[in-house]
Amino acid sequence: MNANATLPGAIATDEPQPTVRQRARIGLLGASGYSGQEFARLALRHPGLELSVLFSRERAGRPASESLPGIDPRVHAMPAFVHPDELSSRLEANEFDTLIACLPHGEWAKLSAATPAVSAAARVVDLSSDSRDGAHGYVYGLPEAFRGDIAAATRIANPGCYPTATMLALLPALEAGWLGGPLMVSALSGVSGAGRAPALRTSFVELDGGAALYRAGTEHAHVAEMERGLSRIAGRKVEVGFAPQLAPMARGILLTATVPLARAVPPADARSIYLERYRDEPFVRVLPPEDWPETRAVRTSNRCDVAVTTMHGGRVLLATAALDNLVKGAAGQAIQNLNLMLGWPEDWGLPKHGNPW
Repeated sequence: MNANATLPGAIATDEPQPTVRQRARIGLLGASGYSGQEFARLALRHPGLELSVLFSRERAGRPASESLPGIDPRVHAMPAFVHPDELSSRLEANEFDTLIACLPHGEWAKLSAATPAVSAAARVVDLSSDSRDGAHGYVYGLPEAFRGDIAAATRIANPGCYPTATMLALLPALEAGWLGGPLMVSALSGVSGAGRAPALRTSFVELDGGAALYRAGTEHAHVAEMERGLSRIAGRKVEVGFAPQLAPMARGILLTATVPLARAVPPADARSIYLERYRDEPFVRVLPPEDWPETRAVRTSNRCDVAVTTMHGGRVLLATAALDNLVKGAAGQAIQNLNLMLGWPEDWGLPKHGNPW
């Protein structure tokens, strides 16, 4: 095959296609979970990614089509699931060069520590919270804030869905030095953010017809991640209070952040700064005046919609954001990071349009 030929199954695009030499062969850990399934769906439409090995502890030996019902095996033949115990042997056999870890928090840290062969992987993207503090050489993977660091990295800690929405809602204000006090964040989340493992509080009967606050205040695990990321962007300590809420929807984050400002900022000036900062960002859209984000507008896309204004004489910032927790909040952002790591166009193979219905 010609080295510059279009890859099999590649989607049509007006931009140059990656060459076969550039193709990344993926080993996908946790392939039967929600974020793993979403990564598989997105990877199959990406010109440069090949799903080589699918790891699943619960589904080992079973056809992938049993747990990935949205994928048509007549179009893309999928390998059967294999047990994570085979991680070393598959790496040593050079069956993949890029590892995507979609495991529950804490599991990837244990597995990687017990699997020295992981060091042979050319690239690792971890979707759990295990290394978001920068441990073990991992770079925090929020492209809109840390693009240069990501492009030079081989190990990426993918941000959480709540912190991604929070930081994108506040990034221009942080960079402008506006914040004058502690930040309060309130967010509705779809229940897929809790993972696929059955649990009473995320069952249909418990959730249907209502919404519920949980772990409000400063005790949620994402508060520390938010404070680290926000403080790094701002160049000083940022304190966060957080009120997460489960809503009876499968996917999506709808977030509101309020914070006192160090000086009065008129609403029009706030919006102008946001428009300028996000003008060239492929996956952040600043909404028109009087429009506010909604989860259905970004569903199944890698886009984050934001809207901003100020209140009380310009002394309080109101910043809002909506994203799909499984795409921009997980699998899509992982591919966005891979594109940067591999020197490809950042938006390659990623959906910018939502699916509202």
